[in-house]
Amino acid sequence: MRKKPVVVGIKELEEILARYLDAGSGLNYAIKILGHPGVGKSAVVKQAAEKKNFHFIDTRLAFKENVDLGGYPVPDHETRRMVYYRPKFIPPEKTPEGSRGILWFLDEANRAHPTVIQTLFQIITEKTCGEHTLPADTSIVLAGNLGESDSTTITEFDDSALDGRLAVFQLKPSAAQWLTWAAGERIHPSIIRYISVFPERLWDELNINPNPRGWHQASMAITDSYRIGDEDSLKRHLAENADSTLPLLIQSLTGSVAGSDFIQQITQPRAVTTDDILGGSNEKLDLLVRGMLPAEDLLWALSGAITFFRTIMEERRGDLSPRDTAMLAHALTFTGMSRADVRMSFFYLFLRDCGIFTQVPDALKRIPDEKIRDEIMSRYERFLSGHDN
Repeated sequence: MRKKPVVVGIKELEEILARYLDAGSGLNYAIKILGHPGVGKSAVVKQAAEKKNFHFIDTRLAFKENVDLGGYPVPDHETRRMVYYRPKFIPPEKTPEGSRGILWFLDEANRAHPTVIQTLFQIITEKTCGEHTLPADTSIVLAGNLGESDSTTITEFDDSALDGRLAVFQLKPSAAQWLTWAAGERIHPSIIRYISVFPERLWDELNINPNPRGWHQASMAITDSYRIGDEDSLKRHLAENADSTLPLLIQSLTGSVAGSDFIQQITQPRAVTTDDILGGSNEKLDLLVRGMLPAEDLLWALSGAITFFRTIMEERRGDLSPRDTAMLAHALTFTGMSRADVRMSFFYLFLRDCGIFTQVPDALKRIPDEKIRDEIMSRYERFLSGHDN
């Protein structure tokens, strides 16, 4: 039976990898990371190697055959035997000078041929690849996709002996943790600001795009391909070059919906954002009450709040912190003060998609304005009874 992966975020995975590398050769297990395409598996592993000064080797097993790992046989005429030359892409015989160790990253492990997967057992348990011994300070990290749930093809292979030598994790990035990572990777400031305001746009688990890799690629396109270093320059470029191909490239990398909205936020920002709602902006709430917020912008921002709390509830296992509860109070306030059809729809989505039913009463009590609090409570009760209008 396949070992069920433990869900982690970027921060948790970084610590797990750091401790794994610090432990060195004494461990009798390897790390395996699963996740949707583009969530940042390889980027986190590479960054972990760099932080610990490990020589990083990235091998894509989907493109390898078993003979590639073991090396091709060549005749030794003097001994009249066949010998196997060491493949160039596996760890060298000795750790490179100046490095603390070697991190061998075996990506797309569950898309490899079954015979290659068999060799993984030898690599992990014996630190040997074919006839080639790996340096003692070699750490092994595997990665792969999920299969049906992320529309990727994987090799169906069950081996309880191999499974028992793996600590298996599924990486699910959160916007807050990704933003911390992005700052260290010099992601373009316009993308960092966009994701901080619209955290739900980092990753669409159901449709794969957008995803962290796409935003990283978009950042490189803006910075390296179009030589635009800051947000003001990007805004100027888009305003002065109506026929620019940059918007098309960004949409291609991040998906048409997220890419188009990113461009719009640079050129024509929305009247209300998810950040406004979660932060409880009194100015935007007043505009909502007076009917001065565009419906499309409100729906967009509330949808982002739904995505935010769905992620939070998964990460917290349903245990919200006081700060989370305060943000939920703000989201319920904006929802409750919306027109009846929007109110009904989003109250329902909060309960169905986020599973916050037991947290709502406490959140409603935290609404500071007594008059608004009483009104929201009344509307929420009418919604539960099915008599809201």
